[in-house]
Amino acid sequence: MNNMQNNQPAGGEKDRGNKLEAATRNYTGPEGITTKQLEAGLWYVEHKQLLRRILYGFLILTAAVSWTYTIYGFAYYLARGMAEDQLLAKQLVEINNIGHNYILQISARELVVSPVGVLRSTDKKYDLYAQIRNDNPAWWVEFDYYFIAEGRQTEKKHSYILPLEPKYLFALAQDFDSPPPSAALVMENIKWQRISPHKIPDWHDYYKKHLAISSADIKFTPAGLSPLSEKLNLNQLSFNAINNTAFNFWETGFTILLFRSGELANINHYILNDFMSGQKRFVELSWPGDIGQVDRVEIVPEINIMKDDIYIKYEGGVGQEK
Repeated sequence: MNNMQNNQPAGGEKDRGNKLEAATRNYTGPEGITTKQLEAGLWYVEHKQLLRRILYGFLILTAAVSWTYTIYGFAYYLARGMAEDQLLAKQLVEINNIGHNYILQISARELVVSPVGVLRSTDKKYDLYAQIRNDNPAWWVEFDYYFIAEGRQTEKKHSYILPLEPKYLFALAQDFDSPPPSAALVMENIKWQRISPHKIPDWHDYYKKHLAISSADIKFTPAGLSPLSEKLNLNQLSFNAINNTAFNFWETGFTILLFRSGELANINHYILNDFMSGQKRFVELSWPGDIGQVDRVEIVPEINIMKDDIYIKYEGGVGQEK
């Protein structure tokens, strides 16, 4: 009985101590400051000088590393950098010279233009012509042109020439009392356009596939050698035009060149509409003039394959190619 009375006060003292410790640990003052915050503040006050020394040491270390790198970089530049800069400047000058020459090589070269020729068409009518050539492998050009003869200007026309292509420009059946002693070709609004190697990596293959139009069964009869020409004094030409491409064309031009003994004797032009892929079309035309016998006929297809609107699109799908 006495033992129980002696243990009860000891246990009560311990419980009261634990409760007091817990209350102290979780104590919150009138201003909302907890015991933990007070302990943290006390630790900061006690170690304030130490923290300041650590911060100063970090700043000094950072500054030392930065200055060391700066001094090293400046010393390296004095020792080697200046010489390297001079060498680089010299190389840049050499590169610029090479670049200029390279630009000249890839820039478009001027078209080669022959003197203007005059051909008698009929009585008091003459054909003016000139041959041009584009020696650029990656440039094509659009332009306007006309001829000047006897102080008069012919009708202005729009034309083009593709890379590595020869071409005849002409003004047919011009009225003159006699052959003009001289004439000049004038080209205006010249617009050079470079062919993108990304879109057309092989121009020769592209040209061959898009302009595979041939002429067969060519027959030329000069005026006076057929019943029709005897009455009307007409020259007659017939041929079969064959579209060997995979494309349909709204309009296909043909430049007709008649040669005698290697010299151009006559020039004409014909347009064929709605020329479909794989199609063979018979063409027959006649025109006046005393041309006489010829020993060679060239029929040159003329389509600006760099334009998208020349193609008849297939109804069965998107695009122009079958």
